[in-house]
Amino acid sequence: MEQNEISIVFLKPGSYAMVKDIKAGIGLRRRLEELGLVRNQILKIIKNDCGPLIIMLGESRLVIGRGAAFKIFVEEIKK
Repeated sequence: MEQNEISIVFLKPGSYAMVKDIKAGIGLRRRLEELGLVRNQILKIIKNDCGPLIIMLGESRLVIGRGAAFKIFVEEIKK
């Protein structure tokens, strides 16, 4: 893990980030990739409080459970 990579669950709503790695098993990794969550993809955090996260990928919104979200590592983009 690079020094500037953090789990997506630590970002605040309104933050932008670039996906760096998904540290999960093959099943979860494949499912997230099929939804469009791939390395170097830019995303925006819509909701991140208790419960699942809502993220925006392009014009699509995804709801990701907190357990799966802990395995998604990103680099925050300052805008």
